[in-house]
Amino acid sequence: MLEDQLYRKIKASQNGQDWHHKNCFGCGPENPKGLHASFPFHEPTGEVRFSFVMEKGFEGAPGYTHGGALATLMDEAQGVLCFHLGHFVMTDQLYMRYLKACPLGAEIEVRCWVTMVRRRRLYTKGTVHLKKTGELLLSSKARWYDMPEKVFARMFQGTVFPVETISKVLEENQKRGKEIRKRLRKEKAKLQG
Repeated sequence: MLEDQLYRKIKASQNGQDWHHKNCFGCGPENPKGLHASFPFHEPTGEVRFSFVMEKGFEGAPGYTHGGALATLMDEAQGVLCFHLGHFVMTDQLYMRYLKACPLGAEIEVRCWVTMVRRRRLYTKGTVHLKKTGELLLSSKARWYDMPEKVFARMFQGTVFPVETISKVLEENQKRGKEIRKRLRKEKAKLQG
C-alpha cells in the first residue's frame, strides 16, 4: 500500500538532477570538479534548454572554454534529454563541430532535441549560442544506446535510487514524450495544411 502511494506521487523529471546520482560529473551537485548544470526540460518544445556560464576551472586557451568541457556539457545535455523522454541511454557516438571559441564567463544558451528513434538507438542534436549576441558557437549530434532495464538495474544496484523508482520515472517520462510528439505533429500539420 505504501509503495502504491509513493508511485502515485512520482512525476516526470524536470531537471537532470531529479533522478541522477549526486556525484555525476555533468549535473551532480556533490562533485567538486563537475559542471553542476541542471539540464531542465522545456515541455512546450520537448527539448532541453538552459543558460550556462563556463567558469575559470574549464579553461583551455587563455580566456576560453576547453573543448572537452563543452563536449561534456553537450554529451550530458543530450543524454539527459533522452532520460526526460523516457530512455535510459549511454553515449554511442558524439560529434562536435566547433565554430567559434567560447569565452569563459560569458552566458551561453544550450538547446538539444531528438531527431530520430530507431529500435534501441536515439539520435539527438544540440547547439550552443552566445546569449548576448545569438552567435552560434558549436553544434553537436549524438547517437545513443537505449539500455535494457536489466543493464541499468545492475548499474544502480545499491544506490540511493531504487531501480523500481527509476523505472516508474522512465514510464512517466515516456508517457510525456508520446504526448509531446503527438502534439508537435499536430502543430506541424496545422502549419503545413
